[in-house]
Amino acid sequence: MSTFVVVGGTGRTGRRIADRLSGGGHRVVAASRSSEPALDLTGKPDPALFTGAEGVVIAVEPPKDPEAAEAAMHHGIAAIAEIAARDDIPVVLVSQIYLTRPAAHPEMSARIEARARGEQALRDSGAQYTIVRPSWLHDLPAAGVRVEQGDTGEGRVSRDAVADAAVAALFDPAASGKTFELYDDADSPRPDWPSVFAALHPDQ
Repeated sequence: MSTFVVVGGTGRTGRRIADRLSGGGHRVVAASRSSEPALDLTGKPDPALFTGAEGVVIAVEPPKDPEAAEAAMHHGIAAIAEIAARDDIPVVLVSQIYLTRPAAHPEMSARIEARARGEQALRDSGAQYTIVRPSWLHDLPAAGVRVEQGDTGEGRVSRDAVADAAVAALFDPAASGKTFELYDDADSPRPDWPSVFAALHPDQ
C-alpha cells in the first residue's frame, strides 16, 4: 500500500483525487487548513508530513487576498517542491488556465500571477512534477475532455476529469516535466492517459 499526500484533500477537487487514490487501495493523507494533519500553505509546511509519501498532489484554491495568495500559491508551493526534490517525491500540481495571460482577468491577476510563480518554482526545484491546468471548474459529471498545451483556450471542465488526470499523472513517468490544460469536450473520446502523456511536449 502506497501513501500519497493530497494538499487541499478536503476541497471539492482534492476530495475527488483523495477518493480515487483511497479507492485504489492506497493510504491518503488529506492535508488542509481545516484537517488533521493541518497544513496551511501560507505558513512553512512540516517536512514530516511528507515522510514516506510516494507522491504529492496539490489542489488548493488561492486566497483572494493578494499577499495571502502570494504566500500560499508561490512560497508555499515552492516549500513543498523543495521537500519533494530533496526526498525524490513526485508532485502533481493542479493549477489553472490563464497563467500566461493574467490581463484577461484583471480582477484575478494577483492570484493568477502568484500561481504562475508557484508553477515556475516547482519546475525550478528539481522535483519530478506534472502541472495540470483546468479551465473553469464545475461539479457535473465528465462528458469528455480535451487536452491542450500552450494556454490559449477557453472553456470549462469537470472536477472529475481533473481528478482522473491528476491521479493518472502520479503513476505515469511519461507525464513528468509536462504542463497541460483540460477542457470539456463531449466530442472527444475518453482519454487514454498513457497515450496522452506520451504525446505531450515537455516543458522548456
